[in-house]
This record gives sequence, structure tokens and C-alpha cells, in this order.
Amino acid sequence: MKKHKPLNLLDNKGFWPEKAAVADGIKELLSLGGHEASLPVRDYGLYRSPEWRDEKNNLRAWQSADWYVYDALDEDRMQVDAQRLLYNLAQEPWRDEKLLGDHYDLFVIQEDMFEAEMAEDQKGGTYVVGRCTPFQAAVISTHRIEHIWSMPYSLIKTEVMRQVCFLFGIPSPARPDVRKADRHAVYCGNTCILRPAAQAPDDWMTLTRDRLRFGPLCVQCEAELRQFFKDCAGEREEAEKC
Repeated sequence: MKKHKPLNLLDNKGFWPEKAAVADGIKELLSLGGHEASLPVRDYGLYRSPEWRDEKNNLRAWQSADWYVYDALDEDRMQVDAQRLLYNLAQEPWRDEKLLGDHYDLFVIQEDMFEAEMAEDQKGGTYVVGRCTPFQAAVISTHRIEHIWSMPYSLIKTEVMRQVCFLFGIPSPARPDVRKADRHAVYCGNTCILRPAAQAPDDWMTLTRDRLRFGPLCVQCEAELRQFFKDCAGEREEAEKC
């Protein structure tokens, strides 16, 4: 599994004051990993190509952040299906080596988000804040955590750091101190922002208070983050020799 590849940032929120939380969360993880310059980060923001709409003003596939969200929107629920959004990010033509090539995607949206499988099971909640396909893409909805008085920056930063770690395959499912809270994700069992969170905004407020008091990651997860960036640096060095 290739680890050293660019991290592309997308959002459909336009101007939003808490966007600094995204950059700050990524910077803190890079610093914790000990290899600040080892991973290129590219911010595409509210991406729209020059041909993002056709002659009838319809959205063109793959040509804008708007299309990704619209294509994943369940109009009956008025929520975005996280699974569909992740699927589109994984299948996008930009992953062709002649275009952008392989990369990580982190997409932050303003719409409420749900997961179709959870809704069908009727066991999960009616919404999700973040979801990830390790080593490919992560999506975050700020809908449930951005209207909290005095805390939207902190809660968004916490969720960005969570999803980027999941994107990097942390925590490892082979560790004895991790647990699986649902069918898709592995979570840390320690005092760590990578433990499960489901009830918004309460769980994110708890995670954020613990992050500020104890630090974002437990010893084991921080060690994995450092190893991830060592692996990235090794891959980069090998590529430069070729």
C-alpha cells in the first residue's frame, strides 16, 4: 500500500471562518509525526473547473465539488450519503497517473450526512459526522458540530485530526487495544481522539476537551503516526533515486 502521496483538500462551503481548523489540524499531525515536509498538501477549496456546468446549466460529472455532493444527495432524507461520496472520490478520473495520480482526499461539506447501511440496519444513528476509506479518502460533515457556541473551530479540528489519522490507517487493526464500534472503522480504546464518537455534539466536545488536556493521541497511536511518516519518507527517498 503506497503511503507517500499528496493529500488533497476539498470543501463546498466557500468562505467559512473555521477553515483554519482544517489546516491547523493537519499541521499538528505533521508535527506530531516528526516529518512536517514529507507529505504534500494541496488545497483545492471549493473546486470548480472552467467547464463545471453544461450548456443547460447542469452539473458535469467530476468537474466540481458541487457535483460530488449533489450526486450523493438523498433527496428524500435531504442528507448526503457518505458511502456514495467516498465511492465517487475513490473512482474519480483524477486518480489516473496522467492527471493528478494517486492521492488522499479530505472533503469537508456543510450538508448533513448519513450512511445508507446504518439506516437500513436501523441500529445506528440517523447521521454521521465523518467517514473514511483508509489510504483513499475521508469525508466530514460540519453540520452537527459547527453551530456550537465558542467551539466550532475546536470541534472541527478534532474531527479533521481523527479522519486524517483514519485515512493513514491509524490505529492498526492488529493492535490488542483497538476495538471495532461499527462495520467500517477501527477505533482506539485508550484516552485518544481516535476512540469512538457517535452522538454530536456531545462526544466531540468530550474528545476535544481530552485533546486539549491530554494531547490528541495516545502513546500507541502517536508511535503509529511517526512510523507512517517514516514510511512516507522512505518511499520518497526511493522514488527520488529512480
